[in-house]
Amino acid sequence: MEQVMDILLSIGALAFVFIAIGFCIFSHELGHFLAAKWRGMHIDAFSLGFRPFWKKKINGVEYRLGWLPFGGYVELPQVDATDAVPKAADGTELPRAKAIDRIITAVAGPLFNILSGLLIACFVWWIGMPQDSPKMREITVLSVDPAGPEYAAGLRPEDKIVKINGEPFFSTWAQFVSKILFSIGKVDLEVIRDGKPVTISYTPVDNPNAPGRLRSEKIAWPFFQPLIPLELVPEKGSPAEKAGIKAGDYVVAIDGMPIVDFDEFLFGINLAGNNPIRMTLRRGDETVEVTVRPEPVTPSPGPEFSRYMTGIYMQPAGAEGGVTVAGVMPYSAALAAGLKPGDRLLEVDGRKITAPAEFSETIAKLKGTPFRLTYERDGKTSEVTLAARLITPHTIGVTISLLDHPTPIQQFVSTIDMSYKSLRGILVRLGNRLGLTEQTSTLKPSHMSGPLGMGLVLFNSVRSASLISGIYFVVVISFALAIFNLFPLPVLDGGHILFGLIEIIFRRPLPVVVVKVLSTIFVTLLISLMLYVTFFDGKRIYYSIFPERSDVPAAKESVGEKTNANPTPKQP
Repeated sequence: MEQVMDILLSIGALAFVFIAIGFCIFSHELGHFLAAKWRGMHIDAFSLGFRPFWKKKINGVEYRLGWLPFGGYVELPQVDATDAVPKAADGTELPRAKAIDRIITAVAGPLFNILSGLLIACFVWWIGMPQDSPKMREITVLSVDPAGPEYAAGLRPEDKIVKINGEPFFSTWAQFVSKILFSIGKVDLEVIRDGKPVTISYTPVDNPNAPGRLRSEKIAWPFFQPLIPLELVPEKGSPAEKAGIKAGDYVVAIDGMPIVDFDEFLFGINLAGNNPIRMTLRRGDETVEVTVRPEPVTPSPGPEFSRYMTGIYMQPAGAEGGVTVAGVMPYSAALAAGLKPGDRLLEVDGRKITAPAEFSETIAKLKGTPFRLTYERDGKTSEVTLAARLITPHTIGVTISLLDHPTPIQQFVSTIDMSYKSLRGILVRLGNRLGLTEQTSTLKPSHMSGPLGMGLVLFNSVRSASLISGIYFVVVISFALAIFNLFPLPVLDGGHILFGLIEIIFRRPLPVVVVKVLSTIFVTLLISLMLYVTFFDGKRIYYSIFPERSDVPAAKESVGEKTNANPTPKQP
């Protein structure tokens, strides 16, 4: 049953991808169609979908319905500036459209993308967008990787980051990371240490331990881990309320183990099962401790939400190999076996382990079967026998609000800002490689995405996160499609607008031969760019199906301990 549901969910996510991308393309072409109708231009055909199975001509326009619902298209021979004499589909010569009419028709496509994006953005605004963390005005550093540039620059645990590049922020963790990724040159972090401001200045570099598939992207993910505050709202009569948890309390730790994100919060509760847990909370300026006993989630969400866990938090493999234990959860098999933070895991049943992903994959296959674990402590090698426990979902009856409600205009401006900073970063990096500038950027052309990449993002959003996450990315894609098409390049809508403006200013069109040469050059460049981008999109899809070991999340033992990668509000 679990496999059937998994297949159905994948099919539904794939259908969403086709419908979403098709809608963005169709709304673009609909804008061209309605504008051409308004300006009295000749229209050969307007199609909903591709490979038509139905056609009907009405008032000179052939309307089509296609089997492939990937968007649509409109045939406008009078918009094509490469023809000296435009011709209809039947060969009839047509008068050349006025420049203003061509401009209006070209603008209408991106305009409809913006309007449709704003319309869907209203829904996102109303429902709310899941976030990876609450928005924060300061970020407390939980740990710093000594191998990273931040540590070398002086960043230390318990530092409180209050500014980035001289500017205060109010951001989620993902938004804060994007500020680092989009930075040009050095990044300046202003931190508060012992009540005094300290500036940490460093140049971001590729992080081989970036989470998940971001490792294969060779991206400059931060080499430090934040302490993510999770605001709790207890339900009436719940174990949390009975234990004294109040609305607005922030969870800091469970049984002494710092809670970094929502996944670790669920991990701590589920692993404890029906045993009482000691929760450390921040209430205003005070630190409060309460003891609460989790209860099984009712009705049971099903076996697919149960996971085999040993209760080990893991750090990435060090220079000596193996896996270092960062922490051991109470009530866990690891604690019962005597494992401690700082132990270096070496072998499972005689098989060497060099990365957290290897250990996780092995445990996933063994399930509850006992295994021999070889580890090193204080230079001495020891061996213990343990088995992972099947952990079922539990709750303490609190709601964690991780929703944002960005307005449609905020979503539009955010897409423009992201597009500008991405293009700027890529151009700066190319300029640096060519010796044209000394400025640096961590963004690469390979980080760009085409239709395949956008489809992968949509699929993963719906498949692994939530429908609203997928809808939000439809908004981003719709806005991005409008922005891309407005670039003043031949073959794009922006090119038609540019040619029309030149004709209006100089009162004569560009020579057809010039337009043809420019169009050929830019078509070649555009196709080359699409092939380049599609190649890397294909790699991303390949690794999403056949993940490399280095692409598996290693923040902690991954055998089900991340039960929701992009959480929506729920009741743990």
